[in-house]
Amino acid sequence: MRTDGAVVATGLDPRRIAEVIVTAGKGGRRGSGYRVGNAVVLTAFHVVSGAAGVQVRFEADRPGQWSAPAEVVWSDGATDVAVLAFTPPAGAEPVGPAPFGRIGDDRHAVVDVHAAGFPLWKRRRDAEGRQFRELHQADGTVAALSNLRTGTLEVTVSVAAADPDPQVSPWSGMSGSALWAGSRIVGVIAEHHRWEGPGRLTAARLDHTLRRVGEPLRTRLAELLGIGDPLALPDARSETGPGPGRGRGPQRASSLRVIGLPVTHGLELFKDRIEARELVGRHLADPAVRMVTVTGRRGMGKSALSAKVLEMLEQGQWPGQTRAPLPSAIVNLSTRTSGVTLERLYFDCARALGPETEARLLDVWAANRPVHDKVGELFHAMGDELVVILVDNLEDLLLDDGRLEDAELGIFFDCLFRNRHTPRLLVTSQIPLRLAPELRRFAVEVELSEGLPAAESIALLRELDQDGSLGVAQLSDEELLRAAVRVHGVPRALELLMGAMADDVLELPTLRDVLEDFTLREDVVSGLAQDRYRRLGPETRVVVDVLAVLRTPSSREAIDWIVGALAPGLDVAGVMSQLLRIRMLSVDRPNRTYALHPLDADLAYGALPRDGALGRRSLERQAADWYAHTAPARERWRGLEDVHAHRRAFEHRRRAGDMNEAALVLGAIGPWMTRHGSALAAIAMHLTLEDKLTDDTARLAHLISYGQARLIGGPLAHAVTLFTEAAEVAERLGDRQALQDALFGLGDAHRQLGSLEDGAAALSRAAVLAGDNGDNGAEAHAVLSLSLAHSTLGHGPEALAGAERLNAIAAESGDPLTEARAWNARFTALLTMGSWEETIVASDRAVHAYEVAGVREATDYALNARGVAQLALGRHAEAVASLEAAFQAASAVENPRTEGVCLYNLAWTHWTGDRYEEAAGTADRSAASFQRAGSPEGAAAQALADAARARAAGDLAVAAEALERAAAGVGRNVETVRPAWLTREARTLRDTA
Repeated sequence: MRTDGAVVATGLDPRRIAEVIVTAGKGGRRGSGYRVGNAVVLTAFHVVSGAAGVQVRFEADRPGQWSAPAEVVWSDGATDVAVLAFTPPAGAEPVGPAPFGRIGDDRHAVVDVHAAGFPLWKRRRDAEGRQFRELHQADGTVAALSNLRTGTLEVTVSVAAADPDPQVSPWSGMSGSALWAGSRIVGVIAEHHRWEGPGRLTAARLDHTLRRVGEPLRTRLAELLGIGDPLALPDARSETGPGPGRGRGPQRASSLRVIGLPVTHGLELFKDRIEARELVGRHLADPAVRMVTVTGRRGMGKSALSAKVLEMLEQGQWPGQTRAPLPSAIVNLSTRTSGVTLERLYFDCARALGPETEARLLDVWAANRPVHDKVGELFHAMGDELVVILVDNLEDLLLDDGRLEDAELGIFFDCLFRNRHTPRLLVTSQIPLRLAPELRRFAVEVELSEGLPAAESIALLRELDQDGSLGVAQLSDEELLRAAVRVHGVPRALELLMGAMADDVLELPTLRDVLEDFTLREDVVSGLAQDRYRRLGPETRVVVDVLAVLRTPSSREAIDWIVGALAPGLDVAGVMSQLLRIRMLSVDRPNRTYALHPLDADLAYGALPRDGALGRRSLERQAADWYAHTAPARERWRGLEDVHAHRRAFEHRRRAGDMNEAALVLGAIGPWMTRHGSALAAIAMHLTLEDKLTDDTARLAHLISYGQARLIGGPLAHAVTLFTEAAEVAERLGDRQALQDALFGLGDAHRQLGSLEDGAAALSRAAVLAGDNGDNGAEAHAVLSLSLAHSTLGHGPEALAGAERLNAIAAESGDPLTEARAWNARFTALLTMGSWEETIVASDRAVHAYEVAGVREATDYALNARGVAQLALGRHAEAVASLEAAFQAASAVENPRTEGVCLYNLAWTHWTGDRYEEAAGTADRSAASFQRAGSPEGAAAQALADAARARAAGDLAVAAEALERAAAGVGRNVETVRPAWLTREARTLRDTA
């Protein structure tokens, strides 16, 4: 093992890059890795988790390709790091240990990093049509202070060039790549979150992993990686050398001339916009492009983005991967400072070309010559040199239709597109310059429509309170994120929020105070509202207000329908055309929808009066009526998308203050949402109605739907409370259908909580009511729940009798869902009876039947039962695959209780494979899921985690005691692994201790 800090390699070696090929269950997956020692590969844990087999392949799809089987010899699920061991084949070139380091998190820094792997978006086909993945080298940066809470590295790279599968990250397969800073490995690529954009990856920090894991795991990892002191990795920043972004960037080339001050300040703290910077740079470097216009609403950071690009050019680099000659001169102009006129443009450009050329051009200006000639002489003097001119806030010089007011400036732009030698113009404007169709080929637009991402918004808020005097710097990331989301990440809005706090020295408002009424604060609104908004006529404001109420991109039909009810005869098409011209309205052409920017919608909505014919409540009701008018009938529902209009109607009813009407809408769609995987969304909607309902019928609809959502999303005790109250209200109203639904939910909740007698009583009464009401579907569901209750009580024959009754109902009705429930009852009964092979068969049949029925309701239970049966038969790898699939299915339908069951069983499966650390982490996750559901098995999961940690540390007596607590804690839950399996292991441990 290496015992000093010497660097034993010069950096990333392409011959050591590994493609990790995993087989698991019925499928497989691919990831990346790096050969950090002669027989050792470093990768991400999730790449090899649950693997039935692993192959590592080097120099993939190249002449020197070779591969070898590998096995996981070290892993930590919490930090997502794993190490594989393999035997190099004869003839494989031996390698020494790779160098490791860390990126210090004690000060601000932006560090150049790189990684290489096999992402999905580099999938190719060879000449014979076979697929393969090409190697990709990702060069990027790490902001040293980002992700401190999670202990990971935020890696900014060039965006993926393709997105071949919307259901899978384009970076899938890059996981496991070693992340390098200079000549040292500092981490492992682990995740890509789509919501953070296609150019942002997350990497596990190896120094964090080494600090987090206890002994003997830390020593073992250090031995495998060849690290001498695992707690004192050298700081890789000391070896990366000066470079852009570290405060020691390249100095401006001596020949580069810059005229005018930057159009914004604080560029060293500029946030994000990586993709936009690269796009602007790429277009500026393109000789075919004469003008690049950065557009966006007020406050989006157009000036800052453009100034940042020019600062990078001053420092001798193009943004991103662009490679092109650097400009010889940069000219900064803004309508808000020196002004933008033809004279100003001409004189500043002349000065940028040097004293001799400037003197000659001033003579040209003074001569009595046409403006076209003067501009032509200026452009000719530039020759083949690249001169970049920034014109900031061009909208100040434009009419509403995008035409220039200044005729002389119009000549400058005309010459820009006609002459052979011209500068490159970088323009910022809320609306673009209107160009003739034949000139559009020479101009491109880069639109800033999205605010800053979460991490950058949070960092900006903290920087705006550097001394902590406003109390913002001390707030949690979650509180700052809420503020950023409220103003949609618009940079200027974040600045104005802080300004409002600083300026109000009498009320001393908190950030939360300012957020609650920012759309009513004149100081904030005046800094954010579009200038053209103040000039809108009354008819135009009606359309803007309707769009503000709709909030989401909406069809022309919706806008026409609502406006027509409020202001008959209004020329909607003409008004929308005007709004499109002045860029207050955006259009999504493929979907044929229109929308205001979210912040403009907020400002317009905040200005609406509460009441009146054109007030907020009236508009909200008309919007709700539109969605109710277009909502599909119940018999046409097939998936969640079919209740989208109902959900929108609910939201508008609620915002209008019509809570009873909103409850009736939600009562109709809530159970459907819950059954189709959106229990948490239904819960969130119900929470907005609590204590606001005045009508018993509306409250009954709310209680039953809310109870069904809690039955899945937890806590179960809350579901019991809701269904109990629902049953009382239904009895009082004489509503037998609602009483049936309430009793069914109450019985199922009691069953899952282990109160089997109470559950059976309620379910029996529900089944009788369903039969009397002629509700075959509800009767079948009640029979299923009764069968499951018998299984829990250990009454296998009675449980199987319930399954047979369900088969009979299915045969008579031809209902595929009832057939699926019959298989559900059967596999649970067989699991109780220990008929393992039959359980597997019945589980598979249930999964298929639920798919045919188009319902994911119990797929997770079936897969879990299959996994337990496979484990009982000693089919370990298959059990892992089934239980992982069961957990994913439970997560998809937002069922924390079943998540907890699957993870508990998976943790025990890891234990039986001697993977105790992995078992502990999985059991911790199980306990958290049970806690969310309010399930009593949470203590059992925590005990299993304690046992696994004690077993990993070699403390057998403690492990045995914790195992016995876990076995006792699951009670009569037949969905978990047998308590006897745990107690038998506990006895073995005591005998060995």
